[in-house]
Amino acid sequence: MNPLAVTPLSLALCLVSSALGANEPPNQVDPQPDLQPESSHPFVFEAHTQALFVADSDFDDEIGEFQYNKIAAGIKATRRIGNSGMLSIDFDAGLLNYEITPSASSVAGDAANIGAQFDDVTMLSLIATYAHRTDQGGTWFIGGGVYVGLENDADFGDSIDGMITGGYIYKINNNLELGMGIAMRTRLDDSVLVVPVPQIKYTINEYWSITGQGVGAKINYKASDSLNYGISGGYESTTFRLDGSHTLAPDGMVTHQRFPLAFYAQYQSNDTIEISGRIGGLLASELEILDTNGNDLTRQDIDTGIFGALTVSFRF
Repeated sequence: MNPLAVTPLSLALCLVSSALGANEPPNQVDPQPDLQPESSHPFVFEAHTQALFVADSDFDDEIGEFQYNKIAAGIKATRRIGNSGMLSIDFDAGLLNYEITPSASSVAGDAANIGAQFDDVTMLSLIATYAHRTDQGGTWFIGGGVYVGLENDADFGDSIDGMITGGYIYKINNNLELGMGIAMRTRLDDSVLVVPVPQIKYTINEYWSITGQGVGAKINYKASDSLNYGISGGYESTTFRLDGSHTLAPDGMVTHQRFPLAFYAQYQSNDTIEISGRIGGLLASELEILDTNGNDLTRQDIDTGIFGALTVSFRF
């Protein structure tokens, strides 16, 4: 298979992995797996670890300070199906730690007051995607998966979300790919989230490119065969179940939404190891807390916070 023909398939697989901002996507310039026809290995595996730190920021109404960090690891298996298809299975696990400190102006029931009781949050996801290239130069894709987010003592069965997605990408020429997808995700007791996902991959020249990435985008500069850097931005959302120990929100749910805008760099000296990092700001952050019936208890904006993230990936 011509490597250029694989790229739309890889773009589709990367799209689903970051659809709806389920996880902070890696800053990959071209996630194309190195699958050759004569390969004796049916799958290509990629393991990755990530650490994220967000500095202190204030709630808009000065009711307290907000900070969190995350460590995560995962493994992705990719396999070509015939000459035109590609299957991807991605499992991720992470641990979130929120540090919320109410101020003297905080009152019972606001986001800082309830958030101060947050315990460590475990995040799990399993996503499968299939993409197929047509003879007309397009690529259609479908995918689905499950997400789990919960505090340590929350009920696992009540903490499961589902996601489905699909769409089509058309390769106009070697420099431009355009497409449209749609993704739907449940959010525990909240309403189902449905978003259109426009897609674009435009190679301006041998150095510069623009890529639509899930519900975000990035501008990339290829400094060398091993180093890429640029600007990325997009929507991210984390939803998790509270345990029964919260006085004002027992067994409730939390949604943390934000728009990270960052400078990133990616270094890959060989086909096995890749190191990437991001540093930037979390814009338009919001913390929403609902009761177990899906009723809003509080919704609070958070000032822009500075963050940094480091990801290391191994392919084998």
